[in-house]
Amino acid sequence: MTNYQGAPLQEQVKKLLEENLAYSKEIYALAQKTKHYIFWGRIMSFISLLFVIVPIILGIIYLPSILNTTLGKILPAGLNPAGLEGLLDNGLPNQQDIKDQGGLLDSYKNILDVYK
Repeated sequence: MTNYQGAPLQEQVKKLLEENLAYSKEIYALAQKTKHYIFWGRIMSFISLLFVIVPIILGIIYLPSILNTTLGKILPAGLNPAGLEGLLDNGLPNQQDIKDQGGLLDSYKNILDVYK
């Protein structure tokens, strides 16, 4: 406890309370700055999360139609649109499509010819 040149105890307590009030105000100001910093940090993390999630959702919605139109132009003429749907849905062409193209080797040749 600081001694204020022989001041009475009541005066010393009053001075200590004033110092305590000044320190409390400084701490409150720092706490407010920290609160604002955390608030804007949360908003920025939410925005960065949106930058990841929104393109994924848009890709799920629009990518199948884009692939249908683009792959319809790129793939050989022997592969009809129904075969293209089967390729996108199952990941593999239908067995009937392979037979229509002249067998497995010919279908591979057709695919490789597209990418030459």
